[in-house]
Amino acid sequence: MAGTATESKELVAFLRDKVGDHLRSVQYHDDDTSDLLYIRDGVADAYDERGRADVLRDMRLEAIEKAHQEDLYIHGSLDCTIRCFDDAVEMHFIHGETCGTRSHSTAKCSPFTTRSLDTVSA
Repeated sequence: MAGTATESKELVAFLRDKVGDHLRSVQYHDDDTSDLLYIRDGVADAYDERGRADVLRDMRLEAIEKAHQEDLYIHGSLDCTIRCFDDAVEMHFIHGETCGTRSHSTAKCSPFTTRSLDTVSA
């Protein structure tokens, strides 16, 4: 976890300050380890071992794709992907091709999930 340990722990503090009780979990990963940095009470029980492994595999695949995405989109470094679901917002901060930090918050912390696209685009 060297190199991004401090940054990932700082991200936990930042997100807890900004989204409060809406923050559900924060997890760091690299090519062969994973570290759960924060998890709200009751959240761990929502996922079985297989579900956690599938999410971790998806995060690792996304990190591997970082260089390809940066070549495809000419906007510079890919720092984060955001997925907005009906009930959650998932953010993946990609540190490199083998590591990143994922956060999971309830949807209530995102204006995009609480308003229709018509309202946002008006």
